Amino acid sequence: PRAQRMTVVLNIGALDQRVTLQAPVEADDALGQAVRSGWTDVATVWARAEPLRSRELLAANGRLAEATVRFTIRHRADVLATWRVLWRGQAHAVLGAPIDLQGAGQALELLCASGAKAA
Repeated sequence: PRAQRMTVVLNIGALDQRVTLQAPVEADDALGQAVRSGWTDVATVWARAEPLRSRELLAANGRLAEATVRFTIRHRADVLATWRVLWRGQAHAVLGAPIDLQGAGQALELLCASGAKAA
């Protein structure tokens, strides 16, 4: 039997959350080393947000909340793993390479975490 290729059909109606994609801004420190000096907005896009897990950790300086969220957006070729996603006023660090869902060039999936990882 021939293998059937599945294609992703992006349900635009499911993209019901506004998120801002941000890229790091780098500057040179006193030793001439590039260090992150802040974040710059790249684009505000519609996304589907799927909270996957949350937990509370005890750290030396108190409690720390962390949440993992999967964001699905329309495909963009410029999104990098060094970026972060702002959603509902909270920063979420991209945890790995963005995933082109089934290589169809329509939808991009970003696995992200808030909390200490997103600072």
